[in-house]
Amino acid sequence: MDEGMHRNQKNYRRLLDAMSCPGRIVRLEIPDGHASIGAALAVGQCLLDSEVSVCVIGNGDAPALQSTLAAVTHVRTAPLAKADFIFICAGQSLGGARLAWRGRSEAPEEGATLVYCHDFVRTGSSDHLRIRLSGPGIARQEGIVPEMSGIPLEEFRELLAVNADYPLGVDVFFVRPNGEVMGLARATRIQVR
Repeated sequence: MDEGMHRNQKNYRRLLDAMSCPGRIVRLEIPDGHASIGAALAVGQCLLDSEVSVCVIGNGDAPALQSTLAAVTHVRTAPLAKADFIFICAGQSLGGARLAWRGRSEAPEEGATLVYCHDFVRTGSSDHLRIRLSGPGIARQEGIVPEMSGIPLEEFRELLAVNADYPLGVDVFFVRPNGEVMGLARATRIQVR
């Protein structure tokens, strides 16, 4: 087994861990040579192939990420409302999250997966302390504060609206350039205080 395949298997397991323990941070192994998009590429290498579609939105690294994902995974591109996976560069969807496909009542698992790609590690923000997460995978009945700081409150509000009609909704990963990733399943309840 080559090194890249071994890394992808380890990262896939870590993504499963992140999704099964919402709000907790796990660390991915980042492929060499991709600087600011390495962590997002690591997610893409685990989840994307020619059978699914992707839309990359946002500023900054969006064009580089789009072309690299297509070259490495052979994923198809699609409009935002029809994409299976949506990579959001610069960490803010600017309302784009509300346009994501949420699945059908007969097949809610068809809802999109959003990958928020933060372009740097934000420090000093205490906004995450205003968020309370609860639901499957979170042991404390009163919920937990997400471990990852620096995510704009507006994005949590967007996700609250997008996932209001559970089981319809989206699954989410928040990714930082240093390989930190935090998952939120569509069943995770979000409270903004």
